[in-house]
This record gives sequence, C-alpha cells and structure tokens, in this order.
Amino acid sequence: MTQLSGTVQQYVGRTSDLLAFDDAAIQGNALLTQTLVKPGQGGALIAGIEKLVQRFILELFTEKGSIHYDQNRGTLFMTQLRAGMLRTSADLFAAFSSAEVDIRSNLRLEEDLNNDPADERYTAATLLRATLNGDTANMQIQITSAAGTDRTLLYPLRIAN
Repeated sequence: MTQLSGTVQQYVGRTSDLLAFDDAAIQGNALLTQTLVKPGQGGALIAGIEKLVQRFILELFTEKGSIHYDQNRGTLFMTQLRAGMLRTSADLFAAFSSAEVDIRSNLRLEEDLNNDPADERYTAATLLRATLNGDTANMQIQITSAAGTDRTLLYPLRIAN
C-alpha cells in the first residue's frame, strides 16, 4: 500500500518543493506525514512546515562558499565538523548558534512576505540537544515558522575523519 505525502488540497495556493531527505525522523504533529518522506517515495512534493524544515537542513549542511554562483549560501557548520573542530557538545552548540545566524539571513532573503504562507517562512531554530558519541553527532533541532508551528528534528550525523 502506497502512502502519499499529502492531498492535492493541501497544495492549493502554495508553492511546493521536491522532497530531498529520506528517513529523517521528526517529533510533533505533522501536517502531511510523520516523516519528511516515507520510504520509497523520493520525489514527493512537500509544503508547509516540512518544506521549511528541508530548507533549513539544506542550508545547514551546505558548506559556505560551495555554491559558485552564491558564495554567501550555506554555513561553516559542516566544514567545522568535518575538520574535527567540534569535539564536545558545547562545541556543537556554539557552531550551531553561529550557523543559525547565516541560515536566518539566507532563508529570509529568499522569502516573499506577501505570497509565501506563514508556515513556510522561517522564524527561529533552537538546538535542544547535542551529543558526540564516537563518530556520530546527534542533534535535536526545533524549527519554528512564522505561523508559530514548529517541528523537532532528530538528526544523527556520521563524522568521517
């Protein structure tokens, strides 16, 4: 039985985006599904808070300077993580806080206050928990939209040195 990421009515009057992440687990009430995409549904469309979460994660994981036509996109978070500069939970919190400033600026520059739905516009992100266990950084990130909706994303990152 195929599970779809939403209904056509959920996309009326919205822009949509292609879903990029498989098997990312979130906590909280989901407007469309309990995950960003169900297994085997790559290429699904998303909107609302799930679209905002994806935009945030893409920005966090894009290394600053890696997009040739827009050197300001992305953050230094992955660069610091890959270089082994983040060795403690405190380091993760500090790097995330610095990255969030860049993410906030970049996401708000691409948002249209007159046309984008409030649940797709960025307000804030908070790193609730962060731990380093061996070669894995585990993060729990809460992302809040301008509509006041939020999602808590659990994201484990394998670190290969």
